[in-house]
Amino acid sequence: MKLLGLVISTILTYAAAATTTHILHIDNESNFLDTIQSHKLVLVNFYVPDCEPCESIKPEYEKAAETLADSVRFAQVNCAESESICSAYRLKGYPTLQLFRRGKAVDVYSEEPKGIVNYVKSQMTFNIADIKTKAELEERKEKEPILIVAYVSPTDSVSIDQWKSISEEMMDDFAFALVTDDTLSATENISTLPTVVLYKHFDHLRDERKGDCKKQDIMDFIYINSVPLLGDITPKNFMDYVDAGRPLAYIFTDSLEMKNQMHELFLPLAEKYKDEFSFVHLNASQYPGQLELLSLDKQILPTLGIHNFKTGARYPFDQDVEFTLNRIDQFLSNIVDGGVEPVVKSQAFPQRSPDDTVHVVVGHEFNTVVFDRTKDVFIQIYAPWCRHSQQLAPIWQQLGDLVQSQDSGLVIAKMDGAVNDVPPSAGFQVKSYPTIKFVKAHTNEVVDYDGKRTLEDLVHFVNTHSSTVKLDLPVRHDEL
Repeated sequence: MKLLGLVISTILTYAAAATTTHILHIDNESNFLDTIQSHKLVLVNFYVPDCEPCESIKPEYEKAAETLADSVRFAQVNCAESESICSAYRLKGYPTLQLFRRGKAVDVYSEEPKGIVNYVKSQMTFNIADIKTKAELEERKEKEPILIVAYVSPTDSVSIDQWKSISEEMMDDFAFALVTDDTLSATENISTLPTVVLYKHFDHLRDERKGDCKKQDIMDFIYINSVPLLGDITPKNFMDYVDAGRPLAYIFTDSLEMKNQMHELFLPLAEKYKDEFSFVHLNASQYPGQLELLSLDKQILPTLGIHNFKTGARYPFDQDVEFTLNRIDQFLSNIVDGGVEPVVKSQAFPQRSPDDTVHVVVGHEFNTVVFDRTKDVFIQIYAPWCRHSQQLAPIWQQLGDLVQSQDSGLVIAKMDGAVNDVPPSAGFQVKSYPTIKFVKAHTNEVVDYDGKRTLEDLVHFVNTHSSTVKLDLPVRHDEL
C-alpha cells in the first residue's frame, strides 16, 4: 500500500511539474530584465501566495503557457519574495497579468482566465493600415490623437518593410498607416518619397520627416513630435515625455494667471530649444516635491528647473536673479553647451572615527570615495524607510566588521539615497533601494550586486570580483 501511495504521489508530482515547465519563475531583477528584454512578447503573472484569485487563475495560465510555448514566453513573479520587481509596475492587485513587448510594459489582461490564449494570440499579430483614399485618411486623422503615416513608393520594398517593422515595435503607443498611392500622396503635398508625416491635434497639426526610414531616426522623430511644444505634464502623460528622450524643463507656477503669462514667455523658447528640451507646466502647489527634487524654493515663483532622466542630472534656475526671457535663454543655452554644473543633493560631511567599519558617504564626496582607484569599494545606497534596506543594515555592518578585522584594504561603504545624490558622472542612477555596487580598484569598473543579501553571499561576491582582496568567513561553532 505504501509503495502504491509513493507511485501515485510521484505521478501526481510529475504531472504538476509538467504543467508548469513552460512557465519561468523569476526571483531576481537581473533575470527579470533579461527575460523581458530577450523575448519579443512576455506575459508575466505577478502574484502572492495564499491569494484565492491567484490560485484560481493558475490552471488557465498554465494551459496558455503550454499552448503558446513556441511563440510567447510565460513567466511568474512571487511579489511577496520579489517586492523590488513588483513595486516598479504599481500593481493595483493580485494577480496582475502584465504583457511586455520587447522589454516594455504595454498592457494588462484583466478579463476571464479562459480568454488568456485568445488575448495573447491577438497581441502576436499586427497588420498596418494601407490607406487608399483621401476619405479614409481624413477619417483616421480625426479618430486618432496621433497618426503616423509613411508615404512610400509602391516599388520601394525596403522602405515598406522598414516601416512595417517600426510600426509593429511602436504599435502599443501610436496609430500607424502606409500610403503607396502617388495620387493620394500628392493631395497631401508630399513631394519627396519616402516621407513620414505625424498628424496630431495640437501645435502645428503635422510634422514631416523626409528621407530613408531609418529605425532610430524615425523613432526619435516620433517621440519628439508626439508631445506638445509646451503643455501640462500629468501622471498620465509623464512617460510620454520620458520616451521623448529630452530633458524636462519644468515651469513652476501657482495660479492660472501666472501660468498663462509663462506660456507666452516660454513659447518661443520651446520652439527654439525643441530638439534639446521638453517644456512643461507644473503647479507648484500640487507638486512641491518636484520643486524640492530640483533644489528650488517653493516661495519664489515662477521658476524653472531642468531634469535629465537619462543621466539623472538636475539644473535649478538661479532664483536670486530676475526671471526674464534673456536670463532664461542664457541658462538654457549654457546647459546645452555644458556650462552648468548639475546640482548634487548632499548631507554635511559626517564626523568619523578610525573605529568606523562602514564608511558613511555623502553626495559631495561620492566620486572621491567610491571611485578611489587605489581600493576596491563595496557600497550600498539605501533609504531608511525601505524594509529591504532595514533588513540589510545589520548584515552590512557585519561585513564591515569582517573586512576591518582582516585588514583587507577593501572599503565597505553606505549612503542614504533619500538625502544624498549619486552624481551624474558616476554613470548609474538609483532606481530602487538598496542599490549595491562593487567598484574595482585600478579600473573603476562598476559591478552590480543582485544576489542574496546574506553575509556568505556578499563575501563570495567580493572574493569573485576583487583582484586584491580575499576574505575568510568566520568559523561557526555549532553547539552539540
